[in-house]
Amino acid sequence: MDKIFLTLKDVALRLGVSEKTIYRMLNDNQIPFAVKIGGQWRFRTDALEGWLNRQANLGPEVRQIDSDLTVHEALQQGAVLYRIHGHNRDEAIDELLSVLPYSSNFNLNAIKLAIFARESLVASSMQGIAYMGISGEQPVFFEKTMVLLAFLEAPMDFKALDGVKTLAVFLVLPANLAEQSIIEAKLRRLSMEKEFQKIIAGQLMRKDLLHAIHFLEQRLFSRKKPAKGKRQNQRQG
Repeated sequence: MDKIFLTLKDVALRLGVSEKTIYRMLNDNQIPFAVKIGGQWRFRTDALEGWLNRQANLGPEVRQIDSDLTVHEALQQGAVLYRIHGHNRDEAIDELLSVLPYSSNFNLNAIKLAIFARESLVASSMQGIAYMGISGEQPVFFEKTMVLLAFLEAPMDFKALDGVKTLAVFLVLPANLAEQSIIEAKLRRLSMEKEFQKIIAGQLMRKDLLHAIHFLEQRLFSRKKPAKGKRQNQRQG
């Protein structure tokens, strides 16, 4: 690449995702090297190259973006934890990160800084549930995208905008920013459902919780095409 800036289409092609996915990433502030020039998004080539190189160091499998990744699958790859304790938010996150698979291979301080760099902009906790993730400006990537769900031993102050103390924490640990954006978009949609809020409030056992979230995701996000005969009837109508 010899251009200083890339277009949105250039970046979508380079990452192997749709332009809609790039727009979602922009809306979620997941691409820190983007600027608007003349009303059009442009992306700094050097920053994109550095970001891609950091992912390349984790192996080729990390660079493959799963656009159909579900919260259920990311939870299966992560963990569901109960009775997480601590005197404050920092201590609770420390305990949460201590269960990471192969935690000795990660710089836990770097992960924590990436989480709180984002939380410092705006607290993610609302209605007693925190939806935490990695800052796009200080990304830390993993072999596969994971979600850790932690139920706290007691309500804790996570500096929520609505003032409600936090009882549960979702932490998205991504293989890449695109998958982080996908999972966070699905979590936001799930959080709008009373059924989802009831599932989390009930602190179901892991097997039952995963089953309930899987069922709800299928209902909300399934993209089943109508049968051929039904499509023809719709055209005739």
